[in-house]
Amino acid sequence: MASTDSISDTSRAISVYHALARINRTLRHEVGSGALTLGATSALWVLVNHPPMRLSELAARENVSAPTMSRLVAALERDGMVVRTADPLDGRASLIGPAEAAVELIRGTTSRRAQLMESALSRLSAVDRAAAERSIQLLAEALAVGVPACGDPP
Repeated sequence: MASTDSISDTSRAISVYHALARINRTLRHEVGSGALTLGATSALWVLVNHPPMRLSELAARENVSAPTMSRLVAALERDGMVVRTADPLDGRASLIGPAEAAVELIRGTTSRRAQLMESALSRLSAVDRAAAERSIQLLAEALAVGVPACGDPP
């Protein structure tokens, strides 16, 4: 039989999961269908903050397969959000970097999601805002450590 602690831990985990799902659903609804997906936004964030890199490195950082990242990058390239350049260390490979539009989007000047998050955070007290920011960062880091890289055995 499960202990009371494990049941309450599971209940808390489910509650957090549902809260994150509500946040995601709200952002998708408010931003609309023309916006970049969360996956595309995440990949752009990595490219803006760690440019340039090979597709395989970006796929590994985002914990997706190389074919999945290849499709995502092709769409971002078609939309003018990323640029490819020759890898100076290997002429057969290319490096992917952000286009200026991607930099502007990720830096927050045009991101509707960032504006919505800023608005929501501004309605919190300074203490609650700091706690929310820290908690989300810790949760993201804990999940990243606990999830095997794409293609690794579980």
